[in-house]
Amino acid sequence: MPMTAAKAARLKGLPGTIVSYAVFILWTLITVVPLAWMGYSSFKSNEELTLDIYALPKALFDNAEDEYVVIAPAINIVYPYDRDVDTRERLIIESTTIAPTRKLMVHHLLMDELPPEIASLKPGDTLRVSQLPVHMRRGIHWKTVFFNYEAALVRGKLVGKFMNSLLYAGVSTALIVLLGVMTGFALAKMSFKRLSMMVAALIGFGYLISNNSVIIPLFLMLSKLKLTDTHLGMILVYTAFGLPLSVMLSSQFIRGLPDSLVESAFMDGAGHFRAFRSVILPMTTPVMVTVAIISSLGIWKIGRASCRERV
Repeated sequence: MPMTAAKAARLKGLPGTIVSYAVFILWTLITVVPLAWMGYSSFKSNEELTLDIYALPKALFDNAEDEYVVIAPAINIVYPYDRDVDTRERLIIESTTIAPTRKLMVHHLLMDELPPEIASLKPGDTLRVSQLPVHMRRGIHWKTVFFNYEAALVRGKLVGKFMNSLLYAGVSTALIVLLGVMTGFALAKMSFKRLSMMVAALIGFGYLISNNSVIIPLFLMLSKLKLTDTHLGMILVYTAFGLPLSVMLSSQFIRGLPDSLVESAFMDGAGHFRAFRSVILPMTTPVMVTVAIISSLGIWKIGRASCRERV
């Protein structure tokens, strides 16, 4: 009888289990499938993406018989070597199938390592990858496979932009969290009732003002301070825009903590900074994590779209 009851209970809960698993599997597919599509699409040429966005990559991998045309040196070609230091003669070839005439898929072949019939080619002549020496074919093959990544890192200067976004998000988030918690402690646990009301009113008023309406005054102020187009200027702007939310959340959280904790620290001889560091700061970890996530995601999204690489 107990076995029958247990079996009946399992059968009763089976529909809910099936629905739960179905929802989790569907959510996993919704999350993973776009990432998988993005991953294998990064190995496709622009032409392949235009023809069929769901097809598997082929052009960048099947490059043994790709055709190249010899081109003359030009100012819009990215040279992977210092032309003033390395003066060896090279044959410059450009792909006729992948980004043709755009000077993106370009290779610089040393004349000394080429067969005479290839080294004697002139601008406008064509050749195939299979005609080149083995080591050159291997190098061209892997450069072709990772063409999109090289274009993003070298021509798009993605590394510098990524480091900028990382710098802005990291430093600004740290300042927002630290200054917000310190201000929240002062407003919630120190004798600044009128000041607390004024700060709360200013924060509420700030939420009524759109960001677009302060762009011009903000630019004029940063211009006078000579902080335009600088890392410091960007970090200060991000910090200023993120502080209201941080102060509001931190002050509300700290106000809910017992006053006896701070009073006990004062009785033990601690000052305001020691009480904040030893008592308040460890207990505000939840709100600090919340503020850090919200601020860093917002700054990263904005910085990814707007920041420019600094040389």
